[in-house]
Amino acid sequence: MKIGVAIRLIVNLALSHLVLCAFPAWGQESGTEVGSVAQQKLNPLAYSIYLPATLSLGFGAGPRRDTQPTLSLQPRIPLRLTEDWRVISRSNVSIIHVPGPEETTGLGDIDVSLFLTPTKTAKWVWGAGPIVQFPTATDTALGTEKWSAGPTAALLYVDGPWVNGILVSHLWSFAGRGSREDVSLTQVEVEFSYTFSNDWYIQTSPTFSHDWNAPSGERWVIPIGVDVGRTFTIGSQGITVQIGAYYNVKKPTGAPEWVLNTQLSWLY
Repeated sequence: MKIGVAIRLIVNLALSHLVLCAFPAWGQESGTEVGSVAQQKLNPLAYSIYLPATLSLGFGAGPRRDTQPTLSLQPRIPLRLTEDWRVISRSNVSIIHVPGPEETTGLGDIDVSLFLTPTKTAKWVWGAGPIVQFPTATDTALGTEKWSAGPTAALLYVDGPWVNGILVSHLWSFAGRGSREDVSLTQVEVEFSYTFSNDWYIQTSPTFSHDWNAPSGERWVIPIGVDVGRTFTIGSQGITVQIGAYYNVKKPTGAPEWVLNTQLSWLY
């Protein structure tokens, strides 16, 4: 797939989510919940529409130690079920470039998570539900060619300037191309963040992953790093800008050593 076509696909997906933002359908309430813009951005279960665009640059990828860019949209859309319960939808749509002798660029697999969470929360917030991954990759090097699903859950502690928590998911493949390796992937995202009174915030939010079907020594991705960001409010529109860097202490062969992330996000 040519990069122009891939970018048009991700733009169309973004516009679709913006339409959802403009019209509070399916029981969705307009406006954002009480809390700072930073809290709503940093809390993955916050009851506000959140649309981040992230450009990641991976350094030291592949045998030639190339730079690997990835453009991701990870929209979060809340839906009210009843007065006591709501569902938070989180998606991940990425345009990926794989460098090397057979370099390719295109759409990766898309995954969608649904978290059932109580409407009334205090300092502790929890949610749980399914995660589904769709084999939407436009090239065999960009995805698994498998349909996968499994459980996901999150537990967070939100108190004043602090948003801390953990989000866990596991994917098993249940259909797809038989010649490809089955999927059995565990991911654990750990977050610690602090928001300052001047609208700046700092966080560490690494995602650890374990591929149960990979060869021994190739299963873990263990990053460490930090992000710094700032929030802005224009009318009722919340905007955040963020930059961060992570080093992969443990990684499979060919994966980047360093990843630099830049992000621009909108809250509705």
